[in-house]
Amino acid sequence: MIEKEIQFRKKRELGDIITDSFEFIKQEYKPISKLVLTYVLPFIILYAFVQINMQKKIIGNIDLSDTESLLANLGPIYGNLLIASLFGIFVQSLLAGVFYSYIEIYIKKGKGNFELSEITSLLFSNGLLALGANIFFFIIVMFGVIMCIIPGIYFANTFSIVVMIFIFEKKGLSNALTRSWNLVQSQWWNTLLINLLGIIFVWVIGFVLSIPAMLSGVGNGMQTTLETGAVEQPYSYWILIGITTVASSLLWIIPYTFLALQYFNLDEQTKTESSVQNNME
Repeated sequence: MIEKEIQFRKKRELGDIITDSFEFIKQEYKPISKLVLTYVLPFIILYAFVQINMQKKIIGNIDLSDTESLLANLGPIYGNLLIASLFGIFVQSLLAGVFYSYIEIYIKKGKGNFELSEITSLLFSNGLLALGANIFFFIIVMFGVIMCIIPGIYFANTFSIVVMIFIFEKKGLSNALTRSWNLVQSQWWNTLLINLLGIIFVWVIGFVLSIPAMLSGVGNGMQTTLETGAVEQPYSYWILIGITTVASSLLWIIPYTFLALQYFNLDEQTKTESSVQNNME
């Protein structure tokens, strides 16, 4: 079967964005996997260890029989969550930098017309761009969440394509924020639906993968909790949690592809509308 080249720079309906995203991942998974396994997977594995260590510390601070101790340990729990969140931002920025670097060369050179060595030279710079954009994105969303949940959702959706614009256009963060605001406003609800679909894909697959860990931990964990008041889990539970964390982190390539195609869809739509207005004038 002859594979077709996925044209990123075109207008698409919602259904086309989903189907073309999976088609692109299906066709390009071998070179993308090679890049991710080489440059991202070691950090994702490290992130899994951070997550496991964080969860162990949180569970170790929980004693259901001592309410005062539980409340006193809320501070360290929040501290561990913050550290894990920041490391998660770094890992996802690295993944986005690698993945969007591949798409950048794919668009410029065409399918099969480039070597992976042409991409590696972009990884460091694009990874830094993704990290900077994601940190700013995280701050904006957290500010919205503190104000109220709804502003947080609004900001998260409105600036969801900031990373792509920052990497593909390379005109500075302020330009990326402005462009994301203007582009997403033209299809705000469609973009929200695309974001939700991407998150649902990751969540559902991640939940299915986590079932063995839950089954491994529930019996022994409940028995230990009833006997001592402290929550403990067997080693098999933590191993499975680590595997699930790694797999779930890699699955973010799916929503990243959705958003990349949506970015180009919005960009082409804006260009068309601008051209029509100029012709009318």
